[in-house]
Amino acid sequence: MRLISTVLGAGLIVASFASIPRADATSVKHFDLPDMTSSAARVFRGTVTDVRAGSVKVGGGELATTIYRIKVTESFKGDFATFKEITYADVEMLGGLKAEKSTGRFRHFSAFRDMPRLERGRDYLLFMTAESRIALSSPVGLAQGLFEIETELPSEPTANRMNNAGLAPGMSKGPVPYEQLAARVRSIIASQGARR
Repeated sequence: MRLISTVLGAGLIVASFASIPRADATSVKHFDLPDMTSSAARVFRGTVTDVRAGSVKVGGGELATTIYRIKVTESFKGDFATFKEITYADVEMLGGLKAEKSTGRFRHFSAFRDMPRLERGRDYLLFMTAESRIALSSPVGLAQGLFEIETELPSEPTANRMNNAGLAPGMSKGPVPYEQLAARVRSIIASQGARR
């Protein structure tokens, strides 16, 4: 009888969660460019050369991850591995490669759906957090610390997934030339280093 009560109670709890509407956004602290730079362990520009599924064991369970290998073309802050004169960064982030799926009334989704995903062959300017004890990291402020660089245009317009909103005083929303943004990052890192 106790087993039936437990199963019935668990079923009611699951049913109540199924009726809760899905939230489409995560609340994340706003970071401007100086905050992002000081919070990042590594800041660099690079091209994604490989994307593969991974996993980490934690708390007696296993979480899906995505592992990105990024060829570093410009480093601003942090240490990077070099092999055969090629500098690269391996970045492992929470969240699998598979998309969300729906079956009937139930929707199965990743608890980490707001973790940004990188695409093979694309160039990015990344502000990455320090690796956790299980070697995971993420862009600072999630979408805020991930800037896509449009390499097809000469000025290489660059914007994060917040369209550069609130990035710096006097800086308008929208893409800016990569070199302009890179110069600001260099200046911020130099001034932060001088204050230490």
